[in-house]
Formats: sequence, C-alpha cells, structure tokens
Amino acid sequence: MRVMRRFVVLALVLVLLLAIKINTAEDEYSDVETFRGAQLKESVFYPLIAKNINDGGGMKLTMDGDDITWSAAELYLNDNMEVMASLKFLRSVLRVPADCYEDSRVVVERNDDTYELFLDSTDGMKNGEALELKSAPVKYKESFYVPLRDICEYFGYGYAWSTKNTSLALYSDKENPSVLPRRYDLREKGRVSEIKDQGNTKTCWAYASIGALESGLLPEESPNLSAEDLIENKPYTYLDNPGGDYAMALAYLLSWKGPVVMDPKRTVKHVQEVHFYDTDDIDDIKWGVYLYGGVSTSVYADVSAPSLGASSYYDSSTNAYCYRGTNSPNHDVVIVGWDDHYSATNFADNVPGDGAFICQNSWGADFGDQGVFYVSYYDANIGNQAVSYAKVENTDNYALLHQMDEGGWMGQIGYGKSGAWAAAVYTAGVDETIKAAGFYALDKETSYQIYAVSSYTSEKSLASRRLVASGTLEDAGYYTIPFLEQINVNKGEDFAIVIFLNTPDNDHPIAIEYQRENVVGDGIDITDGTSFVSKNGLDWESIEKTSKGNLCLKVYADEWKKEE
Repeated sequence: MRVMRRFVVLALVLVLLLAIKINTAEDEYSDVETFRGAQLKESVFYPLIAKNINDGGGMKLTMDGDDITWSAAELYLNDNMEVMASLKFLRSVLRVPADCYEDSRVVVERNDDTYELFLDSTDGMKNGEALELKSAPVKYKESFYVPLRDICEYFGYGYAWSTKNTSLALYSDKENPSVLPRRYDLREKGRVSEIKDQGNTKTCWAYASIGALESGLLPEESPNLSAEDLIENKPYTYLDNPGGDYAMALAYLLSWKGPVVMDPKRTVKHVQEVHFYDTDDIDDIKWGVYLYGGVSTSVYADVSAPSLGASSYYDSSTNAYCYRGTNSPNHDVVIVGWDDHYSATNFADNVPGDGAFICQNSWGADFGDQGVFYVSYYDANIGNQAVSYAKVENTDNYALLHQMDEGGWMGQIGYGKSGAWAAAVYTAGVDETIKAAGFYALDKETSYQIYAVSSYTSEKSLASRRLVASGTLEDAGYYTIPFLEQINVNKGEDFAIVIFLNTPDNDHPIAIEYQRENVVGDGIDITDGTSFVSKNGLDWESIEKTSKGNLCLKVYADEWKKEE
C-alpha cells in the first residue's frame, strides 16, 4: 500500500511538471497552464515540486560548464521555486566572504563592494545604498540562506535554472573576476578569536589549530573551543619533541574527538574539509583567509616565548618579524589578514620588498599589538604547514563514522607514479545508508574516483564496484565527498569503498596511518582495519602487511530506516 501511495504522489508530481512551461535557458517556471479545466495554483504545486527535488537528492550544478561537487545541505528550493544558497556555498563556489552578524544580518563582499542582506526582508544595501531582493534571506535548519538568483544578479553572473532537468547552471563574470583586496584584516570583521597564552608550554600547535578553527566559525558562531582537550587527548606523542603539529591536530579533529566545549564537555562540530598551502602560495593563503577565516602556519622563532622582543629578527616598535635563515619552523601562529603595502622599513632586518601577513600569536595580549604581529612575505617559513578549515559542520551532518586511521596522515604510499588505487573494508554496525567518503589529497589538482561495493566477501569483490563520485580538487587537503548514489547496507554486512587518486606532482598519492619510530600513542592501531592498495585496480595488496599501516579513508553514513 505504501508503494502504491508513493507511486501516485510521484505520478501527480510528474503531471504537474508537464503542466509548467519550462525554458532551460531562461527561468520561466512562473507561467501556469490549466489541468483538466482548472487553474493550477502555484502555492499548491510549487511546494510539491520543491519538496520532491529537495528530498530526491537535490539538483545538478555546473559553473562555467564544469560540474561542481557540493553538499546537498548547501542549496535548496523554497516554496516559490527559488534556489536558496548557504553562506558556505557562497564561499566555496562563488569564492566570496559571506558572514552573518547579530543573527540577522548577512554581509557578502566582492571586490570593492559590500552587500548587506537582512533576515526575512527583501530590503538590502550595497555600499550603503538601498537595493531590493526578489526573495528574502532565511534561516533554514539552523543555517542562513540567501536567494542565489539575486546574488548572481549583483555579481553579474549568469544564472539558468531548469526544473525539467533539476539543474542549475552558473556563469561567472569573466570581465569582472573576483580579486583579492590589497589589505584585509579579520579583526575588523569580528572574525578573530580571543587571544590565548600558552605560557611556558610547547602547545602553540594546539592553540593555533583551535584559533584558526574558531576564526572560521566567527562571527556567526562564537564557541569557546578547548585547546586543552586537544592537548590532553591528542592521538599520539613524539618521543623526541614534547610539542605537536598540525597533523596531530587534524587526526583529533577529523576523528570527531573534537573540537569540544567544556562544562559540560561535548563535541560541538565536525570538521569535514581542510586545505593545505605551501610557503610560496602567498595568494592561495590569502584566499584561504578571505574565504574561510584564520590559517594556521608554522614559523621559526629564534628565542623562546614570550621573549621574542629580544630577537634580532623582531622590531618591537612596529611589531614586525622576518626570519630569512635556514632553521626549520618551531612555532605555530594564525594568519588573520595581510597588508600588501606594509613597508619593508618596518622590519628589523633588510627585506626585499613590502608586504606582510597579520598573525595572531598565543603569547597573551601583552605581546605585539594586543597579541598580533606582522610577518613579512619574505620570511623563510611563513606559510609552512599552513592549514585552513574550509568546511566545519554541525554534529548532525552524519550519524555514523567508519575509520581505521585515528592517528591520521603519517605517511604515504604509491607505485612511483601519480596514480594509485586503494580500498577500505568496513562492517555495518546497524542498517546503514552510506553517504560520503573522506580522504587526503596530498597535492594540488588531485583527481579522484570513488566506488562502492555494497557486499564485500573477498578481494575479488572489489571488481564489482560502481562509481559514486568523481572530480578534481584544486588544493591539497582533506575532503569529504558526498556520493551521487547513496548505498544501503544491512547490519553486519561488510562493504568496501574504493578510490583512485591521481596527483600530478606526487608519486606516492595514498595517505596512510602507520607506526613511526619516534611516535607512541593509543590512537595508532594498525590492526583495527582492513585496507588494500593497487597499481591497476585489479591486483590488491594488504596495506597492513606491506606497509604496516592503515588507509586514511573515512566513510560517513546515517541509519537506514527500512520501510515495513
């Protein structure tokens, strides 16, 4: 009976769709025809169509003709058939800062323009002058969404929605592309966390990681995340170094052990995507700050905190620092802005040119300019091990996490060429719907293919895989990729996820967890999983046997509620 009712509803929706005049190049779904002699009311069938599209996995999206991978939670159709976009969507796809203030005002920046949009109102402002929207921004499922068609109109973007194909095509303004400002300071945007003081401990890595993460949540959210919990519950310890690094922080965060708030202690967010940058990626780092908030980075501090003022590389009168030697980095800070015109004369030593990153330290508010100082673009280490937290979601995004790499990325394997295959096998603890997979892209322009095997019995089962996602990733980092097709698995059944990664500048493209000689910790257990690597996708080797490690490949799922 349920199947019959669902068929009737689907048939009705299809009939209603046929009653709409649709032009895939123009947005003309407002024209209404009659159905069996009666006028169809938009207020009746628009919500039905929108619900069918939203519940059916969303819409296909292209930007300038290229398919875009995005989370289904970032776009939805409202009851007026308007595409509403989350602020995360604006940052990740349109590449503009978009933030919410006072729980009611959305600020979107692009080039020299600032747009202010107000919750539940079609009145807005551009650079202080009034403008009118076709639809009002709303709060939906605890997040803020804005009318995408209005935003595209403001930006000079092309916008084409097709109800027939449930697809949205966007076309960027190539004559007026998005550019970085010459100066940008997150302090002026209310997006810098409280200055912390690490004291005499070697815990800068934890404060920098948590500070960058908090910056990405501000100003829409301002949780007081605990660096101390990260320090106490890190997955491993270096025997030859009492400190830590960004990889240790990522292992903790990506395993959903944190970030936490205290009193009562609880995990409040799930980190799903991070981007990595190199020391020579000045513009890439700026884009990271511009779009996602603070970027943690390593520098070399030639004296112990808090005595940097005594360093010959630091000018305390200008709060400016530049080290151009060959020593490796030993301190972590958070990049919270930049100034291309910051004069080279501000630095204690000669530097080749102007320009500096604005950095937040963890040596208390008495250091520098209330805890902040300037680091030259020409510093030898600025941007080293730089990380931005590009996608941080609420803890209800997925109910279940499968993983065998709680120690995180500790090494990498491959076959001396840019491409390699890998597979991870897991057992469903309940009836599950497998929705996404997460992995490390170890360099820029990594292309990926993800396959699912819903019933795994042996390595031969990996040949029965079916493609569930593919694409190319611009930055190195960790990515969670939603599947185009969700996979249902019965409780107790083994299933496998297979990936093929091609990383042009890396001949060992597969990240693994393994037991390093100078590392100890309960978070590293290479016996807690089954994973394989292959050079051709046909012949498979056990990663545990050949490399004494586990594959870094996480799987995200929700409980599958079967119909009776």
